[in-house]
Amino acid sequence: MLTFAVMPCLDEVDYVGEAVRSLLEPTGGDSSDLMVIVVDNGSTDGTLDVLADVTHRYPGRIMVEAEHRRGYVPPRRRGVAVAARIASEMSVPDCDVLILQSDADTTYRSGYVGAMRGAAASAPGAILEGSIGRPPTFEAEHPTYVEAERTVDSAVESLEAADEDDVVVDDKVCAYRLSDYISWGGLFEEWSDVGDPIHAETTRMFIRARLRGGTPKVRVNRAGAFPSRRRVLENPRYHFATLGFPRERAWADRVASGWSASDVDAFARMVLAGHERQAVALRVHHLLALFRFLPAIILAAMGSNSALLAEPDVAAALELVPRRKRDELAERPALAILDALGLIDEHPEAFQMEMR
Repeated sequence: MLTFAVMPCLDEVDYVGEAVRSLLEPTGGDSSDLMVIVVDNGSTDGTLDVLADVTHRYPGRIMVEAEHRRGYVPPRRRGVAVAARIASEMSVPDCDVLILQSDADTTYRSGYVGAMRGAAASAPGAILEGSIGRPPTFEAEHPTYVEAERTVDSAVESLEAADEDDVVVDDKVCAYRLSDYISWGGLFEEWSDVGDPIHAETTRMFIRARLRGGTPKVRVNRAGAFPSRRRVLENPRYHFATLGFPRERAWADRVASGWSASDVDAFARMVLAGHERQAVALRVHHLLALFRFLPAIILAAMGSNSALLAEPDVAAALELVPRRKRDELAERPALAILDALGLIDEHPEAFQMEMR
């Protein structure tokens, strides 16, 4: 299967070289015909020099494109368009083209490409999602922060929707056939009522695909990756509170603008000591909004009889959000995300369920 890794890039001088190498140099030779399409979004920090170096080291394996429209969607969409053009020139049908979404600050484990290819061969029509791990160096250097995450998450993980109902897709470790991407309508932009771009572009595409055609998501645990944890180090409180989920600007400005800077380890110690109640509550609320209530919103729009919808807290939460039709959410999937996340600010009582 002709395979392309599409990698958006903006000022990633410290990471992009290793990200590209990790895709092109796994053991086992499973990426010998992989092409990496790096789409630069206006870097000014030396990233292009790094890309010139790796391009020279891997002749014919890397293509660097420029996309001047800033954001998450334009560079990813351009990269897929470049892949489609190359496949067409090679007379390869869209159904035999695999797109790997990747990020420039992520290191991919050996065997990643082969695992995704194998999954694509056995699951046509599905969106594939690999697994995310913490970089070993981060775990070794900041064990207290890792403990804080695990302590909070373990208290609510049993409340998450069943795996087959989950609709959140990690943009940096997912893959799909080009033919499916086209049939799903591709990646697209959406904005909030105040004009903020809504991120989570692959999640939104997947929600549309699921609502329109029942598209499944297949987990590919053997396809592992280690995103850099630089965002944690830069702002541990915000990253912890939001799970790293890209919230809209207006929300971030309103909720987090007054938060003081904090050292990652000092913050983690405060969490474990019970002194970061707002951050902990927000993390719990984001987990439940994204992995319990959001799936329920999609299931309800599909007319599902899932047992999740009968859970008292879920039924109560659905009464608090607008009743939206399947076609409405398929056309504007951001509405489902905004409805689920809106519960955090507008109806905090929705999260007062008994932990299991």
